[in-house]
Amino acid sequence: MNQVDCTIIENRELTRGNFLLTLRVPRQFSKPQPGQFVHLRLSTDGEPLLRRPYSLEGFFERGRIRAIRIYYSVVGRGSRILSMHPKGRELDLIGPLGVGFQISRKKKTSLLVAGGRGVAPLLFLARRLRERKRPHVFLFGAKSKYELYGYRDVRGGRLHLATDDGSVGYHGSVLDLLQREWEEAGHTPDTAEIFTCGPHGLLHAVADFARDRGVRCEASLEGPMACGVGACRGCPIPLRPEHDGAGYPAMCVEGPVYDATAVDWERLP
Repeated sequence: MNQVDCTIIENRELTRGNFLLTLRVPRQFSKPQPGQFVHLRLSTDGEPLLRRPYSLEGFFERGRIRAIRIYYSVVGRGSRILSMHPKGRELDLIGPLGVGFQISRKKKTSLLVAGGRGVAPLLFLARRLRERKRPHVFLFGAKSKYELYGYRDVRGGRLHLATDDGSVGYHGSVLDLLQREWEEAGHTPDTAEIFTCGPHGLLHAVADFARDRGVRCEASLEGPMACGVGACRGCPIPLRPEHDGAGYPAMCVEGPVYDATAVDWERLP
């Protein structure tokens, strides 16, 4: 973990309310893993007071430039302030933080199930899988074609798209694509694993799918975080009864990536 000053290289609106933020970070910024996040101070004016957590869409090194990318949507006061920052603006950043995705040592097929802006950490993971020449299938669902970000960059694995309005790809849920992929490809718990990120409803459904089949499944969770380093204990992950002995792990330290089948999704805020 490092606390560093970073500089905005680009803060571009891709579609209405959806932005791609590229930040130049110094050399001492540790190389992040897919699924980790950073904690950004969005203003030097003390408002908003708390930092905001953002998962990483990518990490790049080109020559002497080291940069991270964040895909975000304007959903509240903090992200609205962030969307107005121009190129060249300096921000205070802590990161990389948390636990990222853990790829199985056994050469399994990775099924990446993304919903909406939850696609960001899975795009990062897909690049890592491609680098390691690991087989993977990318399943991406959104409300419409305007929320399908980054899928054209998916390389080295099969890609399937779904939209609620049928504007691109399958007309329906990405869960239907997961079901179809599992059955048609003949996947088993010994040959496949699942990684997912998106709305809690999607993660809950994917976790149930994995638990019913005994499949290893990791989910990247989202939620408010005050400190980002486990000090305030304000972002607990409720666990299912059979895992209650493990207490309430902090999302920011023992997550945001966690065993999806262990989370009690009904009690997660």
